[in-house]
Amino acid sequence: MLEKLVLSSWYGTSKWTYIFWPLMLLYRYIVKKKRSDFLASRANAPSPVPVIIVGNITVGGTGKTPVVQALVRYLQKQGYRPGIVSRGYGGSLNVFPHSIKPLDDSVLVGDEPYMLYHSLNVPIVIDPQRKKALEFLLGLNVDIVISDDGMQHYELPRDVEVCVLDGGRGLGNQQLLPVGPLREPLGRLDEVDFTLESSNELTNNSFLIVPVSWVNVKTGGRIALKDFTLADGMTAIAGIGNPDKFFNTLKELDIVCKTKAFPDHYSYEISDLESFSGGILMTEKDAVKIKPFARDNMWYLEIQAKMSDEFFNRFIQKINSIKLIKNQ
Repeated sequence: MLEKLVLSSWYGTSKWTYIFWPLMLLYRYIVKKKRSDFLASRANAPSPVPVIIVGNITVGGTGKTPVVQALVRYLQKQGYRPGIVSRGYGGSLNVFPHSIKPLDDSVLVGDEPYMLYHSLNVPIVIDPQRKKALEFLLGLNVDIVISDDGMQHYELPRDVEVCVLDGGRGLGNQQLLPVGPLREPLGRLDEVDFTLESSNELTNNSFLIVPVSWVNVKTGGRIALKDFTLADGMTAIAGIGNPDKFFNTLKELDIVCKTKAFPDHYSYEISDLESFSGGILMTEKDAVKIKPFARDNMWYLEIQAKMSDEFFNRFIQKINSIKLIKNQ
């Protein structure tokens, strides 16, 4: 209920969060101070390999994880050996840094790092202090690093910043927390190297979310989109930053069913799903947590982010030029 009220002010016509204007002024001072301190010390202790931050300036889901997957796969095709650093949000780890291992589960390391590890098979190191994760990762035979989120984590050195925006929600009322959804002032977008906005039309500064197939949560078996049959009584669930993104994707696939939104990074239990007698459709992020007790009629939608050739050309030119400078 509270989340809906907040979103109605951030992205709707209500303005009740403006009562927090004094708090926003304090938040703005802190954010600007962190940024200015970082810029003043930027020349200190740079990373020996290129570091790419993939993050956002808003609260909530923007499509960041599929963008990370797309960038890692592209860098691998270009001959790089990428690794990922992550905060490990939602995981139960208490010893850091931690390099994800094949037998780790999503409860331990967090849903997004777990999903990235099993979809990409690259080294991933978790530490709330991302700089320490970076230092550990450099010993794992990587020559380029992507930080999954962390744009506001200024202790982490960075060479390239990719800001991912939600093209559906936009920037809302364009105010900082807690009045609006912004983590940093709007002008921060002028300082990043690349912006990518989710869209239904591919441009040089946008990306598409492309459904690939339906994957059985229990068995891992795949069914092509065109061959998937919607059974009676199916329900779609989503415990992500913006559940409507997933539900709207289903509509685009002509899948009409009941929907149920859960909080982002929700830790599912068997009892949460007992009321759904029919099949359940979900995101991959949900599936990694439901897999231990999945039923035969549970499916997740495999997706990929698609960026333009022009974006990738500009991206790799930037990376290669940074690599040359570091190798001098």
